[in-house]
Amino acid sequence: MSHHYYGMILRSKLQNFNSRALNALFSTVTNKEFKKISSTDNAKEARNILQNTYEGTKAIKNSELQRLTTRFKQIRMDDKESFDEFYAKLKDIVNFAFNIGEQIPESKIVMLILRSLPKRLHAKITAIEESNDLDSIPLIELIGNL
Repeated sequence: MSHHYYGMILRSKLQNFNSRALNALFSTVTNKEFKKISSTDNAKEARNILQNTYEGTKAIKNSELQRLTTRFKQIRMDDKESFDEFYAKLKDIVNFAFNIGEQIPESKIVMLILRSLPKRLHAKITAIEESNDLDSIPLIELIGNL
């Protein structure tokens, strides 16, 4: 048998592997991702497109998380602000974090609220701290107390 014959067999097997890999990629991606890779007939190229897309998305997500973390750590209730106004701002941060795949634990939210309230509420904060286990007080209970 000639080298030409073996070359044809090898190309045929490689094309088969490429087709199977592309089909696997096509069947597991979202419609938006499919649109990005549907024009290629090379599995490696499709994988590279997806990887570059994901890495960009990951960088954006990390940037957003960094920004949210900073906002979360710095949020404070102004003296002129009602608790409801303050809590609405805090919920916006918590909800945005959730929307990008990060969930802020309730205990962390409770602790943030307690340290973010103005001096006019310190007596109430002290009473809450003395009568509750702060690691396990439900957020809804804290809000009710405030």
